[in-house]
Amino acid sequence: MNEKMITIVVPVFNGEKYIEESINSILNQKYKNFEILIVNDGSTDDTQKFLEQLYATNRKVKIVNTENRGVSSARNLGISLAKGEFLIFMDADDRLVKNALYLINEKLSKNIPELLIFGFSVFNDSRRHNDTCLLENLEKKQEVSNNCLMKCMLSTKNNLLGYVWRAAYSVEMLKKNKIFFDERLKISEDYLFLLESIVNSRKIIVSSDELYEYHLSESSMSNKYIPTLLKDMMWVNKWIESNIISNNSQLKPQYINTVTNTYIRFVQNTIRDKHKSPLEKLKYIQVGRSNYHFEEVIDVSFKNLNNFDLKSRIGITLFKYKLESLYMLIFTLKYKLSELFCHRIKQR
Repeated sequence: MNEKMITIVVPVFNGEKYIEESINSILNQKYKNFEILIVNDGSTDDTQKFLEQLYATNRKVKIVNTENRGVSSARNLGISLAKGEFLIFMDADDRLVKNALYLINEKLSKNIPELLIFGFSVFNDSRRHNDTCLLENLEKKQEVSNNCLMKCMLSTKNNLLGYVWRAAYSVEMLKKNKIFFDERLKISEDYLFLLESIVNSRKIIVSSDELYEYHLSESSMSNKYIPTLLKDMMWVNKWIESNIISNNSQLKPQYINTVTNTYIRFVQNTIRDKHKSPLEKLKYIQVGRSNYHFEEVIDVSFKNLNNFDLKSRIGITLFKYKLESLYMLIFTLKYKLSELFCHRIKQR
């Protein structure tokens, strides 16, 4: 078997409590033709000292210490420094499953793609799901078209989830097409990076093997207010419109659903803002709805509710009749009940 050199880029910020387990999940792999680039993104705890004690003499591991510039900057540095033919991203609190690199190399050597998308499993949150069933259907095809995968990415039901760590990327493809993370974005940067890679890859293969363990911690749960969420997501939507929809009008229905989903996320995010009163939140939502012209996409999506899951259908129906206040009430009650449930679980 032709062994491909694989670079694993691991950004870390204040990860002294969990990064050893993650790095060891790589070092313990049966497949050995790899390098690990740990980018310490200005950690203020003992992460740097801890890493140097553990891995300073390990030739497989390179530790790069930088000022705190964010995960996108750390990943971009990893791309620039990568010596491998293929690159995998890994979050510092996640793990690779046993023999993951062996199975990845097997796929890469046999098919010679520019992008390999594989499955993952989720830990610590029963509300989060993976997309293994979709991958099982896709991998029946010897080669998956770019359009097929773009449609799956843009879909809002049974869609391909846009996590950047669930793929092996040709380093040459990334550098040739100048695909890097947009460091201005605080959200959706993963989604955009994977989507750009799909658009620019000449050959893509899919594997339903769940090779990556996604470990959700309290800090990674999607329950925090993100001030730039609407601006960032709409910027990504504009990129999609300019670079994909303008060349492929067949994907416009999926794009409209994506924009509607942005509005749902925007409303939910606004509800999480602890510095606004309920009335201020409602006014803020109304301004966002008007400024970004969500009215039209909500009307279209209301006529195609089957393209959404049940929770989104409820939201779209309420938004259609401008009942954001009722949605806020339902979402807030659900959120408080969820917090209470999690608190009781921790006490046991």
